[in-house]
Amino acid sequence: MASTPTPPPNYSSVPAHRPAENQNHKHNQNQNHQNNLKRHRNEWSSSSGSYSNSRLAPLAPAAAADIAAAHGSGNGSGRGVFSSAPGSLLDGRRSKLAPEFSGRKSTRYAAKKHSGMPRAALNTLPHSEAANEVLTCLYNAGNIAANIDNVLIPYEHKLWVVEDYVYMLKDFGNTGQLLLAEKCYEFIMSKPNGRVAKGKLTSAMIGTLGRLGEIDRAIDLFGKSRNEGYGMTVYTFSAMISAYGRNGRFRDAVELFMSMRGLGLVPNLVTYNSIIDAGAKGEVSFDVVVKYYDEMLAAGIMPDRLTYNSLLSVCASKGMWEMAQKLLREMDGRRIVRDVFTYNTYLDTLCKGGQIDLARRVFEEMSFKCVWPTIVTYSTLMDGYAKANLLEDAICLYEEMKLRSICLDRVSYNTLVGIYTKLDRFDEAVNICREMDKCGIKTDVVTYNALLAGYGRHGMYAEVKRLFEEMKARNIYPNTLTYSTMVDVYTKAEMFQEAMNVYIEFKMARLEVDVVFYTAIVDALCKNGFVESSIMLLIAMIEKGIKPNVVTFNSIIDACQQLPALEYRVHDSSQAIEYPNEQSSAMLIDGAFQNKPGEDRILKMFQQLASEKAGHVKKLRRGRQDLHCIFWLFQKMHELHIKPNVVTFSAILNACSRCNSYDDATKVLDTLRLFDSQVYGVTHGLLMGYREQVWFTAESLFNEITRMDSSTASAFYNALTDMLWHFGQRRGAQMVVIEGKNRNVWKGEWSFSCLDLHLMSCGAGCAMVHDWLLNMHSTLFQGSELPKIVNILTGWGKHSKVMGDGTLKRTIESLLNGMRSPFRFAEHNMGRLTSPGDAVATWLRQPGIFDMLVLYDVLNHSQPAGPSYKYPALGY
Repeated sequence: MASTPTPPPNYSSVPAHRPAENQNHKHNQNQNHQNNLKRHRNEWSSSSGSYSNSRLAPLAPAAAADIAAAHGSGNGSGRGVFSSAPGSLLDGRRSKLAPEFSGRKSTRYAAKKHSGMPRAALNTLPHSEAANEVLTCLYNAGNIAANIDNVLIPYEHKLWVVEDYVYMLKDFGNTGQLLLAEKCYEFIMSKPNGRVAKGKLTSAMIGTLGRLGEIDRAIDLFGKSRNEGYGMTVYTFSAMISAYGRNGRFRDAVELFMSMRGLGLVPNLVTYNSIIDAGAKGEVSFDVVVKYYDEMLAAGIMPDRLTYNSLLSVCASKGMWEMAQKLLREMDGRRIVRDVFTYNTYLDTLCKGGQIDLARRVFEEMSFKCVWPTIVTYSTLMDGYAKANLLEDAICLYEEMKLRSICLDRVSYNTLVGIYTKLDRFDEAVNICREMDKCGIKTDVVTYNALLAGYGRHGMYAEVKRLFEEMKARNIYPNTLTYSTMVDVYTKAEMFQEAMNVYIEFKMARLEVDVVFYTAIVDALCKNGFVESSIMLLIAMIEKGIKPNVVTFNSIIDACQQLPALEYRVHDSSQAIEYPNEQSSAMLIDGAFQNKPGEDRILKMFQQLASEKAGHVKKLRRGRQDLHCIFWLFQKMHELHIKPNVVTFSAILNACSRCNSYDDATKVLDTLRLFDSQVYGVTHGLLMGYREQVWFTAESLFNEITRMDSSTASAFYNALTDMLWHFGQRRGAQMVVIEGKNRNVWKGEWSFSCLDLHLMSCGAGCAMVHDWLLNMHSTLFQGSELPKIVNILTGWGKHSKVMGDGTLKRTIESLLNGMRSPFRFAEHNMGRLTSPGDAVATWLRQPGIFDMLVLYDVLNHSQPAGPSYKYPALGY
């Protein structure tokens, strides 16, 4: 057995914490259930207290093979199956279900946030010892031009002319020293140099300017070098492509790249790495960037570690963790060793893809590969934990960083401030700010934004106001996010006058209203029932040329049950939904948006809401739902190329469950099939009872959902089973929930002694209880005994308005009481239903209990729609 490598002093390792066919006759269906129970009986463990499953659990079950291959566990050599064919990455990368369906809040790539920090990798360009001496002297000289000249002149004859200056220019780019870079470049270019030497120096300077954000200077220098002849090289063009990419100008980078062959310049590995990296920094889709990778392979140019690191960065922005694993396997196949940048980017991809458990394992793997985590590694993982709401785990990382003497930077500190405020531990958040000051790291606008959001989330409005004034007194200027946070806090608290004052100040600061600002207001309005106002604000932002995001639409769709009847029309011929007409729009909120030219719509809206709050104007929050509005919103998303996610799906199914009739719900889903035949086609088919015809497609969809993060999967299954249960498709709901259970969608305790429902919706919980009790019934009649105590966990409902009065808790209690079961809530645990096993066994043996446990659908494909009133609706 190989010995474990000894880590350096500042290293740490964190331990990783087929369905039956629907039957028309009751006798046949009961027999069918008996067969199913025999088949599924072994799925419930009778003594281990955990769910027994043949799949790899709980870590990314659908990707078990990928994980094994990516980590070298398949053949003992650590090498995955490798294909060198051009376009190999295209194979299997397309999925009908887009990654955007995951619905996770986008996380910032942590490595991008560490500006000003020393680089983890040394500047390894060839250079003389004298170059290091010059660098030390130049850094000590400060930003004084005369001092810089006094250093350069004496060392002129000790330096290797080209290599040493290229080495120094790159170092200045890494450390953010613009003046030093400019003076050194001017100094050496004033000396007699050949065309080749000038080209190398200019390429290095363009790269440094691009790294420092001086894109206009880089463009001017590039143009000058081309005019003078020494800039017409592949390396100069590659440097300019890289500079464009670093400054978010991917389109310009592509145009320059496309022009090279016409000028007689053939792109090389450096060029392709530059254009791929430009796509990564511009957050361009993987399908676009991978074409350049395929092109370089077709040209016989082999990728290196920089190529793969850039491709991994493309995956990171979208959370494409499975594609990242494929890239890592290719790296292994080409015997390209992963470095800390590879791991940092992979960890970021996993965190954004919701694969936190796998991220833990990858973090541990680094030590065995002798790749030592940096501050960026820790910050990336800490940010991932925070986004996954694993706040205590993130704090543990912070404690371990201190033990390992790893100095935190501003990014890590700001992340910690946000974590402590989410945990309502404001004293510790303030202590972190003090610790920053002691370390010489000044609190900035990001720090204050985190504090403002935290205090506002907990209703501490006086502290919000004090902090807002404090940051301005300290000359920390609020940005758009600051103002949008303030408006969001005040609007959700119905403090409309305060929100209006903040907005007026925002306008006086001459900051631009962006999508985040609009979305914050839309969301706050929807949560307060002002859906009419949010609709008109959406229209206003589109008219202004600001593209909404999926969060904007989700907020309105979720609140759609409060929407008044608008004059939307659906054309039978094309199924296109018309834009609301001027008359209906103007009538929405009694003149709040009947603006004169040049008037501010948002300000007018706040004035209207403040007047309503003061009682000067009558509130009009109409309550009739208009399903055509959902169609219109969905069509606008389609027109604006905004992909719906699982939050959209849940909101729409929630709206369906609130429909006045089954026909209205099917109409909604039938129309939405035009936009997404996979997700909404399967949902519509299951609701209609077309199980035989749609189940194959449904299983394919379930497989794709399973490959996403656990929160996305649970949200999808919860919403789907809720709707099916609500409309009486109880057997269909049970089949769906069994599929979810078999895929480890809900993490919890699964055994005959304990059923954990606290992560489930009401419909999923009810269906699971039936399946669990049916398995118990089958076990009893096989001659086995039940455990001494049997428990059902529903959770306390801690997020409910009344502690211990959660919706799931009430629903499961009502279900069990309706079946006259012996389960009762434990005396000292409001979220645990318990019963002696003997009492449950006696109850299950009673006549009629089995028939009560067997679930049926109200309708299937051969039956007309039956009335759903036969079943009690869930309590929403």
